[in-house]
Amino acid sequence: MTKLTIGIPVKNDLECLQAMLFSLRRSTKDYDKLIFAVGKGTNKETEDYLEAITEFDFKDEDILYELSEERFNTPLDAYNYLFKRAKEEKSDLFVTQTDVLFPKLYKRDWLSYMKEVAQSPEVGAVTCINGTGISGPDYVNGFEWLGGWCTYYPLRTLEKIGEYDKNFPNGYGVDIDHSYRIIKSGLKIIKVNYWVDHHMMNEREHDKNPNTEQMKKESSEYFKKKWNIGGIKK
Repeated sequence: MTKLTIGIPVKNDLECLQAMLFSLRRSTKDYDKLIFAVGKGTNKETEDYLEAITEFDFKDEDILYELSEERFNTPLDAYNYLFKRAKEEKSDLFVTQTDVLFPKLYKRDWLSYMKEVAQSPEVGAVTCINGTGISGPDYVNGFEWLGGWCTYYPLRTLEKIGEYDKNFPNGYGVDIDHSYRIIKSGLKIIKVNYWVDHHMMNEREHDKNPNTEQMKKESSEYFKKKWNIGGIKK
């Protein structure tokens, strides 16, 4: 039987976190463990809530809940921790975020469907209808990449592709690069007929950084040098 872990990076956003967990628990039961990768600087209210639900709230379920001991500086670090923990657990991994709601299907479980599709050996990852973005000429023009809000990775992909590239100058573009590595390895990215409400109404601190555009440019240049795109070499 395939083991499945759900991984969620968390930093504040308590109201969004509570709504996401309610929709997740209501819409699927087909996972074995839920791991919270907590960001450094998370407020006490959110920390207390996470402690409470991992210690008390969910004990009546046949599902394990785990809170990271480490507090992570960046989302990249948090996602890489989740990749590492899934490999340690010998588990498939579904990653999502606090700004997502999961609709309940009629007499069906959307995560069970993703899990079933992911077992085909040619599949590198599975996502939902709105689980991707399209890159522009700053990366690979028209390339469809996986976001971190609704993606299922079979264990074999984690073992073959590994984690996000920690050598990126900042967190921008790591998801594009990771998706590109999956495709370059010969694996496929599959979309299933399921939609999530990725409302993006959380704090989104990274969008408030005044250096955002420069950071995006630095990441784009690193990606192009890494893959020798547009004549740019390392």
